[in-house]
Formats: sequence, structure tokens, C-alpha cells
Amino acid sequence: MHARPGEPEGLLQGGAEGYLEGVGEMVTGWAWLPAHPGRRLRVTVLFDGHPVTTAADRHRDDLKAAGKGDGRCGFAVVVPDAFAGREHKVDVRLPDFPDLRLRGAPRTAIPSLGLVILRRVPPGEAIRLHAFLAGLAGLHGAGKAAAPDMAAVEAWLAAPDRCWLTAERDGAIVGHCRVGPDWPAEPGEGALALGIELHPDVQGFGLGRHLMQAAHRWAAGWCVRVELAVLPHNDRARRLYRTLGYADLGTVRLPVTGEPHRHMAIALPAMVPAARWPFVGCVLVV
Repeated sequence: MHARPGEPEGLLQGGAEGYLEGVGEMVTGWAWLPAHPGRRLRVTVLFDGHPVTTAADRHRDDLKAAGKGDGRCGFAVVVPDAFAGREHKVDVRLPDFPDLRLRGAPRTAIPSLGLVILRRVPPGEAIRLHAFLAGLAGLHGAGKAAAPDMAAVEAWLAAPDRCWLTAERDGAIVGHCRVGPDWPAEPGEGALALGIELHPDVQGFGLGRHLMQAAHRWAAGWCVRVELAVLPHNDRARRLYRTLGYADLGTVRLPVTGEPHRHMAIALPAMVPAARWPFVGCVLVV
């Protein structure tokens, strides 16, 4: 998921802030110096190592609303013709601060997702799953501490009343979805909680929908309802959940921080208990 302007993960060493937001036909992001809000930082976008330098001087209303000076700290670079339509690596450097790195980088621009395997994670792959979760947290600048610890991952995978699915492309995990007893589902209400996250490189291909539908098929053998919590500003995720049939139940607050989320739920049809299907898996070509 992309960082919103002003969120902590945009903070860089030396007081600069920035984030690589989008890759594809256009590479977009933002960078600025709070101590010198009028200064326009130079940004070099690397396409498979080939540099294109621009200035982070594009005005964006969302950046201004987030307190980024006059909002003129966005950047956008059109992908060079040599890289258009083919998969390539994208990274960002600040020439005036060569040791700093923008959060959200590096990335891979993927024009066609291709073969993707959805599968239930066996207990023996806890280390691999944990490494993906920690890497994703680091990409967003939250740090490895933001990911579940190894013991929590192992316990989840070992429990029979919960399921953790991954999406894999070219042998690498690119997304995950887990269902089990957790917040915001209340114990004893016949509901399980769902959590999902995709690597930003594979967002926009419909993969999240497939992951959630696979999770629903498993959960239908265990509960009557699946619930989730989503940040109010995550419009793309909320649209997906609504198209899948989720209803908005109102505001629910994260227990640790009190941060407000939208509480959503979907009723599931009665099915044969999921315990009869020890493995959930399918192959997609997107």
C-alpha cells in the first residue's frame, strides 16, 4: 500500500521526506526538506540503472493539505521509450543527498503480471513468510518491528482454525491474505477477521480480489461472516471490498493506537467444513 503524504514512513535521514509512489507509464512520488520548504530537491529516477533527473517541484493539493509547504514537492517522470512495455527496475536517488533513500523504493515496473500461484502457507515456510512481511514493512519505511514476529507467524500457521494464503510470482511472494480469530472480529460472534496486503509492484491487476475470494472459500467452512478494518482514506481498497459484497458497519478503532478504521463485513454461505480441504491453491494468469 502506498504511503500518504505526511505519514511517518516518508521521513528520511537528514530531515528530508519523500516517497516513491507509483511506477508504470509514469514514475511518481514526492520529496522535500521541512527545514527549507521553498527548496526544490533534485530527483534522479533510475530505470534499470539508467538515470533521468528532474525536480520535485510539481504542485499537488494533497501535499499542501498534508502540510508540505506550498505543495510544490511532487515529481513525475515519463518512462523512457527504451523501457516502456517491458519489466524493469525503478529506483530513486536525491543527488544533493546521495546517502539518502526514498521510502517505497526500489520497485519493479510490471506491465503484465503473468503466472501467479495462490497457495496456503504450510507451517514449514514460516521463515519465508516472515521475511516477506518484514521486507514489505521496510519498503514502506515502518521498519521490521512493524511486521509480526517469528513466533506469532509460526503460531498462526500451526493453528487449525485459521488460514494464511500467499500469492507467488516467479517463485517470490508478492502478496498475502490471512483469515482467523483477530481484531476487529469479536470472539463468540461467529466471525473471523481478514487481513490482506500486496506488494505495490503487483497492485492494480486484480490479484487482491482473487486472494480474498480464495480466503472466503476457506472461511466458509469455519464461520458465518468475515470482517476487516480499513483506513478511511484507502479508497481503492474500500471500493474492492464493496464490489465483493462487504457492508460498512461504521467506525472501529485500532486497540493499540486508537486510530479510526472503517469496519466492514461480508456474510458467507454455509459450506462443507474447510478442514476437509487441507490445501487451498490455484494458478492464475493475469
